[in-house]
Amino acid sequence: MSHLEPWILLRLLAGLVATALFVRAGYTSLRVLRRFDAMRATEGQLALERQVELASTFVRVGAVAQLAALVLSVLGADKLSHGIRGAMCAYGTFHANEWGFPALYASIAAAFAAALLSQLYLFDMRVRGPELVRTLAAGTLLVAPLAVVDLALQAKFLLGLDLSVVASCCSVQLDPVASAGGGYVEGPRVLASVLAPAAIAVSVLVAWLAARRPRAPTIAVAGALSFAAFPLAVAAIVLDVAPHAFEVPQHHCPFCLLRADVWGLGYALFGALFLAVVWSGGAGLAAVVARAPGARAALGPFAARRLRLGALAWLAVLVLGVAPIVRYAVVSGGAPLFP
Repeated sequence: MSHLEPWILLRLLAGLVATALFVRAGYTSLRVLRRFDAMRATEGQLALERQVELASTFVRVGAVAQLAALVLSVLGADKLSHGIRGAMCAYGTFHANEWGFPALYASIAAAFAAALLSQLYLFDMRVRGPELVRTLAAGTLLVAPLAVVDLALQAKFLLGLDLSVVASCCSVQLDPVASAGGGYVEGPRVLASVLAPAAIAVSVLVAWLAARRPRAPTIAVAGALSFAAFPLAVAAIVLDVAPHAFEVPQHHCPFCLLRADVWGLGYALFGALFLAVVWSGGAGLAAVVARAPGARAALGPFAARRLRLGALAWLAVLVLGVAPIVRYAVVSGGAPLFP
């Protein structure tokens, strides 16, 4: 039976751990929003402050578990595709029933939200006072339901997965769409291949300048630019990088980039993309919530380090994305892939 597959059990276990941690942290967050008062020194207030510290640990560990759950979702789908007739990669597994892609999108959303929230908790550790307690509690109450929805959708997808079905390959679903639409060559592909490097370059430049002289407005702008560059980078990877990696102009499958015949490029590429958004975006969110004096004092060193790391991650995305294009130009003698 499909639900006895080790990859399915691992994925569900990771989701269960992440959900339990966020729900427990959410319970503390409810109490914080109702009862927390830093001006009181009662026994109940002191106990609540200790629970807040524990909730911080729950969130940070939960973010790691949520990220692991996302990785297991994709890696498990890729491994399970070998046992599904017609599936050549993880696309076929997610396409095997109607819950596959909603579950994947929920995992991506939950992982990003959890990682960004963990950045705010790390920022709070640098703030001497309890200035961000209520902000973090509200953020936890937003992320906890995402973890619950992710677990529910993954359970619906994985426990309903029938490995005996004949699934659709990405070449059956995606390649004909690309072949039929000249827009992939003349429209979105060209636009994405131009805008994505430009957006990444601007994001890196602004992040580096903001890291040198960290001020809340410039840090927030750097974070916003990183968020804006993300969809453009994904579009360029799907429409330009993937076809060059496989030397097939119609092959627009991001999941195939995880395969060994392209050296698992997708893991490094999407991993760097994830870190770039989380580090730079985390700095930007910290600048938005840093209103009190203690938080503003701690913002500079925290944001500077995150923005530098984010800039390096964006540069890694750029290098990894350009590499297949350069390689194809070399092996083809400069011949264009797209007619």
